[in-house]
Amino acid sequence: MTALKTADEQRVGRPFEKGVSGNPGGRPKGIAARAREYGSKALEVLGAALDDADARVRITAAKELMDRGYGKPITMTADVSRRLDDIADESLDAAIFALRESLGIAGDTDVGEGAQTEH
Repeated sequence: MTALKTADEQRVGRPFEKGVSGNPGGRPKGIAARAREYGSKALEVLGAALDDADARVRITAAKELMDRGYGKPITMTADVSRRLDDIADESLDAAIFALRESLGIAGDTDVGEGAQTEH
């Protein structure tokens, strides 16, 4: 039986003794390869589910196929910690202009001029 080590005795970056797993059950070896054996059959099942009468089944199948074919979509988050009042008008105008340009939307030619809106 081994004595417990104090925090000072434990090595940083290696919390377990060499050769001892922190997850002894772990993922069974070869499971990924075994799952890939059913890949084509699973894709056929998902493809067939696209014709299901239930719209929820069709949507789920389509999502799963899209995720596998194109990867999961990137999750975008917005910084909502700043109030519009705290952002300079020039910065807002520049951001709006950049968005309009990237979307191909013609903007007003007098951006930043004229009556100010209350925000």
